[in-house]
Parts: sequence; C-alpha cells; structure tokens
Amino acid sequence: MNGTFMGLVIVEAVLTAAAIVMFLYRGMLDMKEEDHLILDSAEAHLAREQDDIRRKVSVLSRYLKVVGLAWTIMLVVIFGVWIVQGLGIL
Repeated sequence: MNGTFMGLVIVEAVLTAAAIVMFLYRGMLDMKEEDHLILDSAEAHLAREQDDIRRKVSVLSRYLKVVGLAWTIMLVVIFGVWIVQGLGIL
C-alpha cells in the first residue's frame, strides 16, 4: 500500500469519526426534544428552548448530509484506487 491509499483511508476514518460524533450529539438533542402543547405564557420559555433544540438539530442534519456525501465520495475514490493498484496500472 502506498502513501496515497493510506492517506485516503485516514481521511475516511476521520470523516467516519466526525459522523459518529454528530450522530451521537443529534441523538442527545433528540432526547431533549419534546412534543407538547404550550397553553399559557408562563410556559413560553419552554417553547423557546424547544425552538432552539429544533434549530440545532436542523443545522446538524445539514452538516451530516455534507459529511455523508463526502464519506460516500471518499469510499468510491478509495475503492477506485484499490482496484487500480490491484490491476497494476499505477
């Protein structure tokens, strides 16, 4: 295995670790999110907290999509490099 292949594998491992951390954080935020009806103004602070949690989850979901796309592209590139090296072209 040459340096290019190992470098790609390391980048893939970093992307995987980042995705795992983001999934765990999103799971923690989802546990705090509640489905309830707020009836009076005394509970308005609860509505603000839930809006903040939903906003964080939506931003985190966008980042997860980007990391997932990058992870998929890197996986295809690693597979291509592995095939090319196996065929002895490079």
